[in-house]
Amino acid sequence: MKKAVFFDIDGTLWDFKMNIPESTKKALKELRKNGYYAFLCSGRSRSNIKSPKLLALGFDGIVAACGTHIEFEGEKLFELLLTKEQIGHILAVLRKHQIPMVLEGPNYIYVDEKDFVDDPYVIYLRNELGENLKSITGTAQYEVNKLSAELGNADVELVRKELGTEFDMIVHEPDGILEIGQAGHSKASGIERLCESLGIAKEDTYAFGDSANDVEMLEFVAHGIAMGNGTDVAKNAAEFVTTDIHKDGIWNGLKHYGLI
Repeated sequence: MKKAVFFDIDGTLWDFKMNIPESTKKALKELRKNGYYAFLCSGRSRSNIKSPKLLALGFDGIVAACGTHIEFEGEKLFELLLTKEQIGHILAVLRKHQIPMVLEGPNYIYVDEKDFVDDPYVIYLRNELGENLKSITGTAQYEVNKLSAELGNADVELVRKELGTEFDMIVHEPDGILEIGQAGHSKASGIERLCESLGIAKEDTYAFGDSANDVEMLEFVAHGIAMGNGTDVAKNAAEFVTTDIHKDGIWNGLKHYGLI
């Protein structure tokens, strides 16, 4: 049976300035040389996984947008989009609470840039996506897998209640970033779907992550590995805690399990 390793991106493969350690590059090369699958598994939507230096690491596939977009060897295996009604409901709740948001889809990201003046992330999106960054206001039809938002001073439990049980909401502490998507879909559900498609046994699954949206993934796979620079919730969900991203965390984690 072929083993499969799933990698979060931000805080795991690269830091928050998008620097990839040389040991990580070497580790990915060795992993695939040894005949194992390597997959990206990210909360980012597919439209926001474009970096040539990231994709050049060499991956067999991508689980994006918290399990709602799945690819293997460049072929799309699964796509789940929010309906027009679902998007309308989420927008109404977030606007009521004056929560600025980013709608994330397979081809485009939608944001009203006036809501994020001088925000480094939105500036990054504009530079990275160009024409693939569209405005929420004035757009008649969206293709959206999930949303991200800035909680600010809003009451998180009230927002959760008003969104309803049709949606899952992850809160990233301490910065108050929200991720909102369809209930029952996560990085874990994406991994399960991909593994079923490829015939990969659960006991042959590994995952690296660092934050709140990695918890279900780290708990689902047979061997969950949290980065040394990760959050406490990620570390508590993991079987093994490796070293910091810049202290050969990926290399040491793969070495620990005999994958390289």
